[in-house]
Amino acid sequence: MKLKEFQAILAKEKIDLAILMFPDPNLVYFTQQQFSQAILAISSADVKLFITKLDRLPKITGIKTLNFDQTWSKELSKNKIRRVGLNYTSLTLADFEKLKKIFPAAEFIDVSKILQDLRSIKTSKEVSLITTACKITAKAFEAVAKEFSKGTLLTEQDVALFLEKEIRTMNAELAFPTIVAMGPNAAIPHHVTGNSKLTRGFLVMDFGAKYSNYCADMTRVVFLGKPSTAEINKYDLLLKCQEETIKQIAENKSFIELDNYARKRLGKYADQFTHSLGHGIGIEVHEAPAFRDKKIKISKNQVFTIEPGIYVKDQFGLRIEDTLIFNGKIRVLTTAFKELIVIEKFR
Repeated sequence: MKLKEFQAILAKEKIDLAILMFPDPNLVYFTQQQFSQAILAISSADVKLFITKLDRLPKITGIKTLNFDQTWSKELSKNKIRRVGLNYTSLTLADFEKLKKIFPAAEFIDVSKILQDLRSIKTSKEVSLITTACKITAKAFEAVAKEFSKGTLLTEQDVALFLEKEIRTMNAELAFPTIVAMGPNAAIPHHVTGNSKLTRGFLVMDFGAKYSNYCADMTRVVFLGKPSTAEINKYDLLLKCQEETIKQIAENKSFIELDNYARKRLGKYADQFTHSLGHGIGIEVHEAPAFRDKKIKISKNQVFTIEPGIYVKDQFGLRIEDTLIFNGKIRVLTTAFKELIVIEKFR
């Protein structure tokens, strides 16, 4: 993905060599493969990938693959290197100290922003893979929605395991640990799924499939038992907020404008919306664009989430989230049903 574009930027910025070290996600981005351990060395002229014998040597167009042994540093330092590009957001201090010894006279340049900007704009192939991940995610939700009335799901963990099985059955893996939160547990946005029993109330499910290294992210809510009018109204308020916010997406509008719009739509619950409106998504479930950065504006071919929420401590939590692409028009990729699903008889 965009390897030649990155090499062109290195040449323009007069960076002799960029080094990406495991577990930097950009290793996966540029190679489209996962490795147990790896170093990717990129210059404007060539690209070298060093991997251990734990992995099979792959054939990747435009990349020379070598065994990762004690001579890798000599291979990289044999040419005169004055400026070295590093991804500061992923590099460990220990690896940085090693690189300083390998290139004692070099100037180190942070290329993290360059990498973030490259990955923020998706290629057609990336969009296709994310779309597949989203379809798998939506199908898993459809399956679990039908399962509740069968009486087989008794705890949060049961729901999470069911979703994981469905996702893996469709030749994908989890994009992140599934969040299933019953009632008051959902007031914590990143609740750790446990053995809490399913009871009457809102059940929040935040999950996503990863397909060929690309992630989906979706949150849906069901109500177990019979909801009151007040409970239905709370959910409807959030749903309308999410849907109307999506309609506000437009090129060159800042993400913080969207965030502010969503909070106004929530009215008296604005203070109970405790996190950002969304995030970019790709090979990582959270990546650029960052919604809280006032300088970041919406561009074509960005993929991101919209996920307003309401969280009332010790009472309930609600969140509705979709992954979508903006390519001049808005296309929601997580197409699962969003109207409140009520499971009156869930056991």
